[in-house]
Amino acid sequence: MQLVEGNCRVLDSQVFYAGATDPGRVRRCNEDNLLILPETGVFAVADGLGGLDAGDIASSTALAHLKDLCSAPIFLDDGDAKSHLEAIIAAVNSHTYQYRMLLGKNMATTLALVQFGSNGTTLAAHVGDSRIYRWHNDELIRITSDHSLVNELYEQGALTASQAERSPQRHVITRAVGAEPTVLPSITSFTLAHGDKLLLCTDGLTSMVSDTQIAQCLRSEQTNIGRLVEQLVHLANEAGGHDNITSIVLSIQS
Repeated sequence: MQLVEGNCRVLDSQVFYAGATDPGRVRRCNEDNLLILPETGVFAVADGLGGLDAGDIASSTALAHLKDLCSAPIFLDDGDAKSHLEAIIAAVNSHTYQYRMLLGKNMATTLALVQFGSNGTTLAAHVGDSRIYRWHNDELIRITSDHSLVNELYEQGALTASQAERSPQRHVITRAVGAEPTVLPSITSFTLAHGDKLLLCTDGLTSMVSDTQIAQCLRSEQTNIGRLVEQLVHLANEAGGHDNITSIVLSIQS
């Protein structure tokens, strides 16, 4: 595991960040990737689909193109910013899909990203089952809703929460970057407050570590964000480390 950490200024707030990716204890290949662009306020994680040919290539291709598209900060109002981010994700999907066709590989990836706006608004976008959480007022709030078969059945009332958690189909996702020529991301906007934290993570963390444990970590580790990320990866590995594990934590401070 290699830890990346630092801080940047976002409007009137100091943002401390840390991120790490780890192969876990079972898989040799790490098909996760992360992207940290503090100069443009963009942070992202991607999880290449493990059952396909080249998940590591899919996740790295998607994030490399995202980096190219977000090389300079663009400050737009809320509505325009959402449309702009949707267009960026569409371009990332198209690029990844075209590269998939060129290679002749059956590859795709999840994507979860956060983009800080100029007017205090933060955008969270995702495709697949990589997640974004917000720690606010001593409460863990899941911002994203998995694009997965099990989650759709749960939302339709066909499965209970406990059935969804135990389902052997819980890793079957219904949307992925690069799987089809087009993809529809889910995008949410919200306003952060001082003291908030954001967690972006792949399912290598959330399939091994419960939301209750994640909340305990965020509550107990208030200042050292790097140590917090290391603790989350450690908990996932201690629980078995069945998948690759990637986490980024952002702490909003005055």
